[in-house]
Amino acid sequence: MQRILNLEGAINLRELGGYPTKDGTTIKYNKLLRSGDISNLTNKSLKYLKNYGLKFVLDFRSENEQQMWSDVNSDFYRVYSDPVYPLTGNGDKLANAINQGDYSYLGLIYQSVVLDKHGQAAYKMLFDLMLENDQEHQSLLFHCAAGKDRTGIGALLILKALGVDDETITKDYLLTNLMYLNRAEIEKTLNAKTGDADINKMNMTKGDLESITSIFKAIEHYYGSFENYLDKALGIDHDKLLRLKELYTE
Repeated sequence: MQRILNLEGAINLRELGGYPTKDGTTIKYNKLLRSGDISNLTNKSLKYLKNYGLKFVLDFRSENEQQMWSDVNSDFYRVYSDPVYPLTGNGDKLANAINQGDYSYLGLIYQSVVLDKHGQAAYKMLFDLMLENDQEHQSLLFHCAAGKDRTGIGALLILKALGVDDETITKDYLLTNLMYLNRAEIEKTLNAKTGDADINKMNMTKGDLESITSIFKAIEHYYGSFENYLDKALGIDHDKLLRLKELYTE
């Protein structure tokens, strides 16, 4: 199975299946897709996604982005609006408290997102939809604009919850940099003058190892363990976590 799906009208669309877990299982194919903008999907791409089993589309973009570049509507999936931004601000304070400015631009933002109450609510919706996605031949796609930051955090949380090791999670995140070799096309779609300046800047900043590992540091610092974070911040207790592993690994 291909990891990178070069569908017309999609940016940075990737399969999350096939990764091994520490439990000796593998993440199932045809269950989870991560992506950037999908506002330009062609009929050919929609046909592929229908055959893939797509039923749920979760959109992490801001309301402004969703209005400017609306997801293509279709009769075989439902789009759920789930903006990660604007954050409430409590995550920024927590991130700065443990770093004193030591982390990169992206690293501090990522930490703020996973510690912020609004950010946590957005990713709680992702996990809740994953539990709803409980039928055979049925899949979920989550996306933002670039498929790197808001989507990258979502992929990290999913892979970590399902038992994938940190090195593999980091490699999946850094794959985005390969997808961005065609900078002109990316900039045209993601760096619009009508867009939010902070989001534009994030979209055009390359992913790096330190930024993604900073998330692990923040969660461990404030929650003690990732399992505790899942439970307290995202509402995924031990039983729900077992159910997720049952649904998404084999």
